[in-house]
Parts: sequence; C-alpha cells; structure tokens
Amino acid sequence: MASGSKKIVLVALGANAAIATGKFAVGILTGSAAMLAEAAHSVADTVNQGFLLVSINLSDNPADEDHPYGHGKERFFWAFLAAVFIFVAGAFFSVYQGIEKLLAGSDDHGAFWPSYLVLGLAFVFDAVVLVLAVRESKRQADELGVGVREFLGETTDVTLKTALYEDLAATTGVVLAALGLFLFQVTGNPVFDGIASILIGIVLIGVAIMLGRETRNLLLGASASKRTREAIRGAIAEFPEVDSVVDLLTMQLGLDSVLVTGEINIEDGLTTNEIEALLTRLTTRIREAAPEVQNIYLEPHPVARGSTGAAHSAASG
Repeated sequence: MASGSKKIVLVALGANAAIATGKFAVGILTGSAAMLAEAAHSVADTVNQGFLLVSINLSDNPADEDHPYGHGKERFFWAFLAAVFIFVAGAFFSVYQGIEKLLAGSDDHGAFWPSYLVLGLAFVFDAVVLVLAVRESKRQADELGVGVREFLGETTDVTLKTALYEDLAATTGVVLAALGLFLFQVTGNPVFDGIASILIGIVLIGVAIMLGRETRNLLLGASASKRTREAIRGAIAEFPEVDSVVDLLTMQLGLDSVLVTGEINIEDGLTTNEIEALLTRLTTRIREAAPEVQNIYLEPHPVARGSTGAAHSAASG
C-alpha cells in the first residue's frame, strides 16, 4: 500500500508545482481573484505533497529505544500539518482574495484566454492524478473485498486520503474558477470572480476540517478498524481453551501497525508450558487473521469452566 500511495504523491507533487506556476503568472497578469485563489490552492497542495513524502520516508524508520513501537504515526502527524496548511495557506487566502475583490469592485481584466488555457491544463493534470488516486483506492478496496466508500471510511492510509481529497478539491476549484471567470466575462460584473474565489476557499475549508478530524483521532490513539477488531475476536474464539475475553483494547500505531492488549479467561488446570504454548498459538493466529497487528499482549486468567457467566464481552478498543 505504501508504494502505491507514494506514487500518487510524487505525481501530484510534480503536477501541482507546474500548475501553481502557471496560475500565479496568469493571476498576477490578469488580476483575477479566482485565479490567484487557485494559485494559492495549488501552492498549498504542492507543499502538502512534500509533507506527505516526508511522512512516508520517516514512517519507514525501524523501531528504536525511544520509539519501541516504530514511527508509524509520522504519517498521521504530517497529514495533520497538511490539513492545517490547507486551511491557512489555501482557504484563508482564497476567501481573503474573494472578499477583497468584492469590496474593490474593479472590472479591469486582461485577456481571458490565458486564464482558460491554464485552468484547462490544470483540470487535465488534476483529473489524471484524481483518477490514479481513485484507482489505487479501488485496488486496495478490492484486496479487502469492500467498496471504495467503505474502504475510505476505515483505512488509516491518510497519505492516500489526503492526495485523493486534495485532488477532488482541486478539480472542483478549477471548475468554480472557470465558471466565475466566464460569468465575469459575459456580464462584466467582477462580483462573480470574487464569489468564485470565496467558494474555492469554502471547499478547502471543508477538506481541511475533514482531514484534520481524521488525523486528530489517529494521533490521539484511535482504535483499529471494526474489521480488524472483529478479525481479532474471531481468531481468539477459534481456541476452545479460551473461555471468554475479559477485555480487548487496540490502538492504531501506523498504516500497517496495530497494538493489541487484553485479558482472557482460559480453562483452569493448564500447566505453565501449556499456557505459553496457547499464547504463542493465539498470537500466530491473530496475525494471520489481521496481518496489520504487530504487537500483542494478552494476559491469561485460569478459571473454572462455566464460572465466568456471560459478563465477559470485552470493551471495544
């Protein structure tokens, strides 16, 4: 999954850098608020792709004494920074440009065709990256046997999500900018240019909030997906020696790294060697059922059969 996400980020980085240059040149030349808003949008996207590349490289560092569970959360941290940057550098600037245009009310504008040319090229580039991101999402969803929407709802690949949402916002922004310029050209009213810029800012605010909420949950120690938790419970239930699960807690430590801790009631009378063998088999089976589980700590409690009742359904976690 990491290689597919990195490919998307690299393609998006190159496309956004080229697009940003063209948009700024035309925006300054024509004075279009919508074009300048789109330029700021592309700059924000370019910087964010840089953030995501850093996160991919850092998250691959092995565990060490100071980070015994690895560096997987680097992806979450840098994706959170990307969300903040989208809001500050993209959304704020776009809304500001739009409001300034509305207040100034200047109808001065150079030739419109350079704007349409750059927006057309930007739409093609953004659409290509968007298609690649959607295909990668579909590929990963097919591997899990779920739909793309369900996959995006549960995946912790914030790198792929950020690239996908950014390019969806980018194509939407290009359409809004083109529509604003067209209405400006037809009516001669610069209000449409300003409104387009504000709408682009609103789109970016929505993307920033969405990504910020998801990455915040992961940084704060979100549990593994429901699918993973069910796979873990199903694996444990296969062992007749396990009477019940007292508690089961999970935490997402990275893209493919989950921590599992819990307490289980096992049948009384097992020797120490038998308990150790059981825990080894449990660990192996859990990792087979949920390969993303990297660290497992289960505490066994020998109990007499039937003495635990039905009060052992674990806390979610």
